[in-house]
Amino acid sequence: MRGFHPSSGTVLAVHSFFSILNEPTEEMAHLLDKNQDLVYNSSIIIRLCNDLATSAAELERGDVASSILCYMREANVSEEVARNHIKAMISETWTKINGQRFSRSPLLQSFVNVTTNFARVAHSLYQYGDGFGVQDGDTKKTILSLLVEPMSM
Repeated sequence: MRGFHPSSGTVLAVHSFFSILNEPTEEMAHLLDKNQDLVYNSSIIIRLCNDLATSAAELERGDVASSILCYMREANVSEEVARNHIKAMISETWTKINGQRFSRSPLLQSFVNVTTNFARVAHSLYQYGDGFGVQDGDTKKTILSLLVEPMSM
């Protein structure tokens, strides 16, 4: 899609990169530059999952166009086709991320884990709709079952 740019994932990843390192060096900054595809792909997951979950409500409020609306206009397709396209993009991006996870140096493994976890959290939060902005629903139940409620045996 023309003009597509991910948002907060890049800021989160770069901040975590320098937070993880004990002593950031110019060499480490060079490693970040060489591995920006991981940051970009994690940001894509965050952006697209958010758009799938929130685009309808944002459109009603008059917010900026989401990737879904942009693709609908660009390809002249229905919302359902656009949503399926975005889901396919998410799947393709996960494939790229998973491939990147196993080709990284041990030096960057913590950064790779943190960056990938940003995408995992976003995917989980938006799995059943806007789990970030809406305080009820399946996302709340999932978080409670993971962090609060005891496991039953």
